[in-house]
Amino acid sequence: MKKTIPLTLFVNVVSITIAFGFYALAFRVSLAPFWLATAMLIVTVVGPCAIVLIDRGQSRLVSLGLANTIMVTAFYFFFGIVCFFFYFLFAPMPLYVQAGGLAIGITLTGYWMAFTARDVDRALATSRFVQEAFEDKGSVLQYRLQSIAKLEVVLSSRSPSGKFHMYLVLLIAPLSLVIARILAPVLGSHGPILLVALILFPVSQWIAGLGVRQYIVMIRLPKMLERMQGKSVIVVSDDVR
Repeated sequence: MKKTIPLTLFVNVVSITIAFGFYALAFRVSLAPFWLATAMLIVTVVGPCAIVLIDRGQSRLVSLGLANTIMVTAFYFFFGIVCFFFYFLFAPMPLYVQAGGLAIGITLTGYWMAFTARDVDRALATSRFVQEAFEDKGSVLQYRLQSIAKLEVVLSSRSPSGKFHMYLVLLIAPLSLVIARILAPVLGSHGPILLVALILFPVSQWIAGLGVRQYIVMIRLPKMLERMQGKSVIVVSDDVR
């Protein structure tokens, strides 16, 4: 859990630098992106530390899931919020371009997360992943780290719609070249920034889907098992018997 802190700190420092450099200095439009990125940095620092204190060395799967969620959120904040949504919210551009970019971004993100959740739920319901991944050891349920790899196998074999939706989202990358070319005369000097925002958007979609999977398997599912069986779900390394 503690290993995630330096990585999330680095990502948030980059987010703060871009938020301040582009929106406060270059565009001179608002300090709001800078303060929001700073707030994300505070969550990144305080969140994992609070989780470690609350967990008290129990190695609960929910605690690991929450720590991973903070890390994933930090990455999504950079690729999705700072590089895409902040651009369409704060960069100077015509209202129709701004509204269109925000609408497409919100719609595709919601669509991707909803279908990811559906595919994960369907995979869990139609496989033996839960029975095989969570071992009853009497007083606790054990979840091995290698089970994460098993989950990916289950998802890839039992989620046929996943590839279709992935290809649909990835179409944004080549289309972004055309869109940026068309809008270049409208956006002027910061047209290349639009190109970067559109190219990085599919990365944010993949990260959002990863966050949904981690929430379902590492937070929602173990909490449900703990309520049903009255036992803590803990994480153990693969060499523990």
